[in-house]
Amino acid sequence: MLASSLFFVGCQDALQDVTVQTQTAASDAKKKIETYQAVNIDLLRVEVSQADEENGNWTSLTDVSPGMRNLLQTGNASTPLFTSSQFQAGTLKQARLVLGPNSTILLSDGRLLALDTPSGQTSGLKVKVNAPVLGNQAQSVLVTIDPNWQVVARGNGTYGLKPVLQGTIATGNPSGGG
Repeated sequence: MLASSLFFVGCQDALQDVTVQTQTAASDAKKKIETYQAVNIDLLRVEVSQADEENGNWTSLTDVSPGMRNLLQTGNASTPLFTSSQFQAGTLKQARLVLGPNSTILLSDGRLLALDTPSGQTSGLKVKVNAPVLGNQAQSVLVTIDPNWQVVARGNGTYGLKPVLQGTIATGNPSGGG
């Protein structure tokens, strides 16, 4: 009986440890919110797939201007990730953003650091869209990110971006994002 009582007390202590760790992790996550002022990608070109992934048919969008894009500001029609009139009518499955070496992250304390974009310079950063598009009409791809989930702060002080983002389509010709 004494052994079972000690076992029960030991289990309670273990449960309290788990609860404390969970609460600490939740507190740490809340502290991370608003720690990023900008998540900049160095966009070189955009390729889109309007077919099944297995087919591997990628088309370059030549009307998209290269340059820096702040992913914290690409979620609305006035500042899209990019706008193009070169979509074929049908479904846009995904976009591949081929990136240059100058992607950065601006922290709330003003530090500007390199942003590692795994495969971004080779096979591209993927934007899953899976939405209908109209042919030969200006349409924008919008991306809204949660930097606290999609930016990975590594223990060695470097930062990385998860390789797949989610996008949506907006029809029309907004002022930015070309």
